[in-house]
Amino acid sequence: MTRFTVLRLALIVKFITACLGISAPLLNATSSELTASRAHHEAIVGTVLFSVGPASIVPAAQTVETNHSSRGSAVRGDNLKVGDLLVTGAGGHLHVRFNDGAFLAVRPESSLLIEAYRYQDVNPDGATVKFNLIEGVARSITGRAGASAKDRFRLNTPIAAVGIRGTDFVVVTDSEQSSVIVNSGAVVVAPLDQACLAEMLGPCLTPLAQQLTAEMRGLFARIEPSGVRLLPTSEIKPRMPHPDEPTTLASRTNRFRNVDPTQAVQISTPGTLIAGDVSFSVGSSPTQPVGDAFNDRLTKQVTDSYEKVTKSGLNLPASTLVWGRWSTEPIGGETNPAPIITKPEYSRMLVSDGINAIFGPADARSIVPREGKFDFVLRDARASLMTAEGPTAGRVLSGVLSIDFADGFFTTLLRASHDQVDGIILVQGFGPVQRDGLFQSFNPSAQDANIVGVTADAGKEAVYVFSKPVSTRGGTSSSFFGLSRWGR
Repeated sequence: MTRFTVLRLALIVKFITACLGISAPLLNATSSELTASRAHHEAIVGTVLFSVGPASIVPAAQTVETNHSSRGSAVRGDNLKVGDLLVTGAGGHLHVRFNDGAFLAVRPESSLLIEAYRYQDVNPDGATVKFNLIEGVARSITGRAGASAKDRFRLNTPIAAVGIRGTDFVVVTDSEQSSVIVNSGAVVVAPLDQACLAEMLGPCLTPLAQQLTAEMRGLFARIEPSGVRLLPTSEIKPRMPHPDEPTTLASRTNRFRNVDPTQAVQISTPGTLIAGDVSFSVGSSPTQPVGDAFNDRLTKQVTDSYEKVTKSGLNLPASTLVWGRWSTEPIGGETNPAPIITKPEYSRMLVSDGINAIFGPADARSIVPREGKFDFVLRDARASLMTAEGPTAGRVLSGVLSIDFADGFFTTLLRASHDQVDGIILVQGFGPVQRDGLFQSFNPSAQDANIVGVTADAGKEAVYVFSKPVSTRGGTSSSFFGLSRWGR
């Protein structure tokens, strides 16, 4: 951790101790109250879905000790508790899913405290949710707790109180002013003062309070100690979201609108490709890979064709990996859709293309071979063409994948087709394999395929996502993308 981060955390911690009421209230508490408070703070309230760049979690216990170090870089699957501080640096993003299905994104150079969280499926009306955005930018998509107990949800900043009406909203703050943008639903915002205390829950209905709804398009709320102003959104430039953030429900195609808003976080964005800790969108490229065991292979070229293209799924042991589908309905042209993911275990997700995902056991990536070269057989794959009307299903006909664990190198080729594209679509690539089993293709030109994947089950299985620029029969530039499952 850099000296700047340590100093920044030290200042933040002074603020946190006041927010959590650590001193006097606990000294006067009874033993039963202390036990209940301890259980509340020790319970797991959410899980990290995605982390990239400098992003860390300062556990609740460390926010009141002299050693204000974090538990290290946050990774997908990390559990969160009340009192945890989420901190991102320049270029860092941290996405969280809470027990009630709520989604929270902490964007670069931000600090957010989970001040309170209680939720039980058997008593949703008794839920309590309270966040404190100390600095920076955060996006909140409320879940079942917010839907059932709007009067017990609060997001505070150093300046403002934000209450909800069932909402997807973004907050930007520093020590002098806060700004709020509403993507869907509505919020009630007010400056913190004697009538609107930070200790309260729910919206502050004071004379200075202002409601902002998604229907008030083109406006955002700026909150200062003196009051609230509604201004054109052209005057605000919040730090950009990571492509992995869910798109706003209002901007989705009809296919994705018939979804419980509290489950919106379960829907990824079609064309957002994720494998391991790498995420990118169709039409863009991830950072070029560097392999841990990659031995001067930059000049090696994958051949345009292979002598043998293995047919999928022949003579393989049962797979430990399973398919799932994000959307409530199959995409156009899909004849054998995967099962719908109702309560996904994000820590088990290996790859996703925004339409489908492949999941594995919790320890799927724990062992990676250090030697041996293996040819894998294509079990199955799903692919789509991105069109103006949304994605439509294509076909993966056959493919090969070879992984050299000793040299840390892979090559692959898929043969695919789509009704709107003439001829065979070739998706081919090569590149390094890292020690943790993550592999990624080189793409020296804009016409090359992007391929990112991971090995699983001690190197006996592999999965990867791919994106390939194509031209449709009508001459339109598009992207052919999907994901594949392999075994040996």
